[in-house]
Amino acid sequence: MEQISLSNLAWGIKAVISDVDGVFTDNRVLEGAPYKAKWRSYYDGQGVSLLRAIGIRVCLITNEKGDSAKHIVDVVEKWNNLPSSEKTPGDGGWHHVKLYPGMGGIKKVIAAEEWLKEIGISFEHCAFMGDDLVDAPLLQKVSLRAAPISGDPAIKRMAHFVSERVGGMGAFRDFANFILEARGIDPLSLSPQ
Repeated sequence: MEQISLSNLAWGIKAVISDVDGVFTDNRVLEGAPYKAKWRSYYDGQGVSLLRAIGIRVCLITNEKGDSAKHIVDVVEKWNNLPSSEKTPGDGGWHHVKLYPGMGGIKKVIAAEEWLKEIGISFEHCAFMGDDLVDAPLLQKVSLRAAPISGDPAIKRMAHFVSERVGGMGAFRDFANFILEARGIDPLSLSPQ
């Protein structure tokens, strides 16, 4: 896909959905601990804030559930309790981040359809970042497909955008930065959280 048309796709995006493990984490799990320890980067969280600051809705859909999803449940709760999340959207406030745990494969598509219907946005104005085969059905539905450079080769071949950084170490931030750059928005002009 040509850079110009890719930038045009980024202009039309109103909602971004992402997988969690392999995108927001490095896809590794520390076994043997009383909980599932995972690594994530604050760069990616700032990427979520940058998108929210320009009015893009954000949703995370993960196959993990219960204790395995606790880390991302806690992070999303933290994001949704930022001062900007407590104001009214359109009046300086940001829309809440939506999280769907326990959704893999075709269930990711079902969750995405539910969320997009709820917020009145179509797949035509939606992007998705995923890293593995379980993400393929949803990648095929959206207009702008993204993958971390550490993603499965088949998924990277499907993607319009591939990050420079690996999952869990800034991949989602690379995608957020791309969307801002395509729209001519300087991230330093946005209010940090």
